[in-house]
Amino acid sequence: MQALLGTPWNLGCYSPELRRIETFGRPLVLVARDSASAGARVIEAVTGVTTAGATIACLVIIADGSGPEPKEATGRLRLIEDRVGAVVRFPFVAGLRYADANEADKVELPKKAVRALTDIHAACAKAMSGSPNELIG
Repeated sequence: MQALLGTPWNLGCYSPELRRIETFGRPLVLVARDSASAGARVIEAVTGVTTAGATIACLVIIADGSGPEPKEATGRLRLIEDRVGAVVRFPFVAGLRYADANEADKVELPKKAVRALTDIHAACAKAMSGSPNELIG
């Protein structure tokens, strides 16, 4: 996702030991898979990040396969939709599965993926302008 968004910044994986997250004025994008177990971890991450005082501009849920999002994941993600600026679901793109991180931006993306990237950028722009939360995608 970092390569697709064209940003040099990556804070890495969330850890409960994080006490402060400094974004230096840049919008924070949290990325997670759409599995049930990832849904549980993303609740922990959103709680920890927001408790540490950071605002999440966008939560990106990346499809882990071509099938539907598991119901358990969908239910868990609904619990935190109002605690992030936007929720964007990024579709499964087979070409990204095997691309190196430095080659990901060269993979031809389907229209749904391009639209999701546009939505992520829009959520970040809204976060920068102080607009209210909304669900995208």
